[in-house]
Amino acid sequence: MTSEYMLYRARPQFGAFNTWQNPHFEPLGTVEVLAVAIRNLFATPLRWSRYDEGGWVFAEGRDDGHAIDLMFRAATHGAVDYLVIRKGDGPTIVKLVEWLDLNFVFDPVRNKYLDPYHCDEAGRPLIAKGLYELTAERRLVS
Repeated sequence: MTSEYMLYRARPQFGAFNTWQNPHFEPLGTVEVLAVAIRNLFATPLRWSRYDEGGWVFAEGRDDGHAIDLMFRAATHGAVDYLVIRKGDGPTIVKLVEWLDLNFVFDPVRNKYLDPYHCDEAGRPLIAKGLYELTAERRLVS
């Protein structure tokens, strides 16, 4: 997968991410807290790196046969607002969504929300209709 997807938490009444005049992300915690949470999620250790210029933290590796490549950084208020996943199939995204209690997966290139619980044959999340919040009901896969 070469697309970059944004994974975040926000209240749905603010509408679609791409329509916001101001950010409405619910902070995910500090960079350090988020890094520990992600380390605890995957059985296989990831390779971590940090670029001081932009403050981006990168984690790459494989877990249970799934490629993982993600990045995040602190916003001006000091907490992380969202993750960017650069490689990761539906099951990997679902792990992150559930572990970090996120409720949106957005593809900024296609300007669409995604449903990581339903994927194509290559494991890529399917495009969802409209503002697609990953509610508890939608997380139940049939």
